[in-house]
Amino acid sequence: MKPVSIRYRNVQGLRAIAALMVFCSHLFWDIVPMRAHWARPFVTAYGRSGVDIFFVISGFIIYHAAKRSAAQVEIVGRGRAACEFAMKRVIRIYPLYWTVFAAAAIIMVWAPLPVSMPRQPQFDLLILIDSIPNFRVPAAWTLAFEVYFYAMTAISILIFPSRIFTGLHIWFAVIAGVILVSTISGVPAPLDYTFAPILLEFLLGVGVGFLIDRGEHRLPVTALCIGVVCFAAGNHHLDPYAGGAAMSYLARLVCWGFPGALIVYGVIALEVRGSWIMPRALQYLGDASYSLYLWHAVVFYGVAALFVHFGWVGVVKSTLLTLIMAAIGFGIGLLSYHFIEKPSLRVLGGLLVSRKPDPSASAADPSLT
Repeated sequence: MKPVSIRYRNVQGLRAIAALMVFCSHLFWDIVPMRAHWARPFVTAYGRSGVDIFFVISGFIIYHAAKRSAAQVEIVGRGRAACEFAMKRVIRIYPLYWTVFAAAAIIMVWAPLPVSMPRQPQFDLLILIDSIPNFRVPAAWTLAFEVYFYAMTAISILIFPSRIFTGLHIWFAVIAGVILVSTISGVPAPLDYTFAPILLEFLLGVGVGFLIDRGEHRLPVTALCIGVVCFAAGNHHLDPYAGGAAMSYLARLVCWGFPGALIVYGVIALEVRGSWIMPRALQYLGDASYSLYLWHAVVFYGVAALFVHFGWVGVVKSTLLTLIMAAIGFGIGLLSYHFIEKPSLRVLGGLLVSRKPDPSASAADPSLT
């Protein structure tokens, strides 16, 4: 059985794949000049599901992080253990997010969004509370759910220090109950953000963590193959370009969440068994996945605006423009990882928590946890 503090390399690799899926899908977003690109229907329809893999991974990571925090309760007390858990998550999410948020605000002064784009109060966006969608940092809509999950985990550590998952199980059970009643009765759930079915993808990740922690790693190839096939089928079912079903949080849970859990279990079990480790390049990109995830859509918007400003649209081939946009987005994401994300984790971790937060414990990750 692996110790709870181990760094799973295949999780990092899978995070890279999920981040690249979302990255590629936003290359062909509804922004000039990519909206008419021939590849858009193929890439966009499938890239969105990377978010659901991130949520499952986040549940897996927080399972282990919460266990480490619970182990500190008898030493430092429940209050400090819960506070340190929360502070590590705050350090992990907010400094980089606020940096990207500020950059987006500056870009949108020069290249304003269409008037029809929904706006939210800036304060809600800054603290990531029910700020969906996020018109400043589009990919950050997932962080609102991540923050909610982390907050409930911290509360569980505080209230149930010896049985930390009791609180999470109660929370997940309430969400599932509201979803069931809402589905049967046809009455929309109150506070949709609070009881969103997509939150149960974190539970799936916690379940994977529980199984791996208990030494369960049988049939990894079977789980991985079934997960990939079901995941692809779910993508086809929700493909808007093929007349697919309407995408909702419940549809995402069924079509992408459950298959995503099988995929996460499969790749981790393969590593535990020593059967297969993802390439180092993917592990590195997994480490940088949070920066890539947050920056890419903001950078794409700014670069597309520059293409229009310089009159390249309709003159330079759209495929070349796509490659330039991807290269710039990728480069800024990696620069951010090395010169903003890692230094902020190191400095703030040293100042605010007794142990520096693990750079591999990305939020998005995870979305991208």
